[in-house]
Amino acid sequence: MNILLVSNMYPSQAFPSYGVFVQNTEAILKDEGFTVDKAVLRKKTGKLKKALGYAGHYANIVRKGLSGKHDAIYVHYAAHNAFPLLLLKKLKPSVRIVTNVHGSDVVPEVASQEKFQPYVKRLLKKSTLIITPSHYYERLVQEKYQAATPIRIFPSGGVNSEVFYPNREQNPQYMKHYQLDPAYRYFGYVGRMDVGKGWDHLLQAFALFLAAHPEEKDRTRLIMVGSGKDDDAFFAMKSQLGLDDSVIHFPLMKHKDLAAIYNLVELFIFPTTRKGESLGLVGLEAMACGTPILASRIGGILDYVEENENGWLTEPGNPEDLARGMAEYTALSDQQKQQVGQAAYQTAQQYDQKKIQSKLSSIFHELRLTK
Repeated sequence: MNILLVSNMYPSQAFPSYGVFVQNTEAILKDEGFTVDKAVLRKKTGKLKKALGYAGHYANIVRKGLSGKHDAIYVHYAAHNAFPLLLLKKLKPSVRIVTNVHGSDVVPEVASQEKFQPYVKRLLKKSTLIITPSHYYERLVQEKYQAATPIRIFPSGGVNSEVFYPNREQNPQYMKHYQLDPAYRYFGYVGRMDVGKGWDHLLQAFALFLAAHPEEKDRTRLIMVGSGKDDDAFFAMKSQLGLDDSVIHFPLMKHKDLAAIYNLVELFIFPTTRKGESLGLVGLEAMACGTPILASRIGGILDYVEENENGWLTEPGNPEDLARGMAEYTALSDQQKQQVGQAAYQTAQQYDQKKIQSKLSSIFHELRLTK
């Protein structure tokens, strides 16, 4: 079966993490015996380069779609790819589209994304199948669009257990490599410094936590990994809250470095406020390293975090509740922390890439049977 993979996000040498799970999906399909062709766009910087990049990308989608060489078109990021696919469907009604919706596809994060919604709705109705990353997102799609198109669940390529796994015996080397002081324990955050990611609530919560527990100033540090449009606001808030010595920042990292950070931190904090958090793969990656998670009670996170079993849940956008969660974690015994960490690891194994890849394969085999 020949599949045309369509995405406006795909990794490049300059931006290795940009759309990496789309690349992971490609690897899964090839591993399952499918032939995969691509019409993808790698990250461009500057308005002119972006405009030219999208023009070429859209033309490539239509050209390859009309070639008749593909049994199905598998698209990621419906909002930004809907227009050329709808045009293709009009020119060639027989083409079969499988649409994977996630994130801001369904829940726009900023006003400028709202303009794509009519196209997303039309694309979902024209699709042969819809794929969502979680049961939460499946319900969201059904409620918002009421499309008759069948929906299947596939958790965004899953977790690569060859990269993300417990490896704490290497922590002394990691500490040295990242110039961290082993006298401290570390909490961690991985995510863009962008709207809805909750980095601001986390900074506020950590300041509250340290103020309520002054002894923690000499024993706990917060590692925050990520960059984004709000970088300037992040650094300003960090200074305003007096956290320059307590918060350690790293820019975007490759997966092997993220795995090291997940192993270094005692507690992974996932403070998102996004209703469009369709799965939250970083949470599962941390859990795959045996690290407990303190996360917002929202979105696809609810598919895998069980309160007091493999992690803890807090009210989204509430720094006080987040600070309370940190305090409750520190009050646990070492044995209790280890038990939750082990449960987190066991949960993440259910999302192991090798274990779940057959789910994606079965979706496309089902498509072949309906031809």
